[in-house]
Amino acid sequence: MTELDPRILNLMQFARKAGKLVGGVEACLRGMHHKHIHLIVITADTSERTVSRVRYEIQENGNKLQMIQAGSQAELSAALGLPLTGVFGISDKNFAAKITEYWQA
Repeated sequence: MTELDPRILNLMQFARKAGKLVGGVEACLRGMHHKHIHLIVITADTSERTVSRVRYEIQENGNKLQMIQAGSQAELSAALGLPLTGVFGISDKNFAAKITEYWQA
């Protein structure tokens, strides 16, 4: 399982406080359709079916969305104060850019 960079988790917590984090598959897909989501973070222990569904939606909409897969559902949900969830969307371009930068480093 890929370990989640603490800097990424920290930025996700800031995004949550700023109201720029969406949790849950349906909410993220809805946000993608409305072009509000700039980055998708999926936990490593999310079911393959869910991951495939999100990938399919990204390709179907022609979005150039970045998708990161790391951490566990329990770890991320607890750190963000959300119910157990495996899919998170970042709806702020700046947060998304910085998280992507840390992910690729």
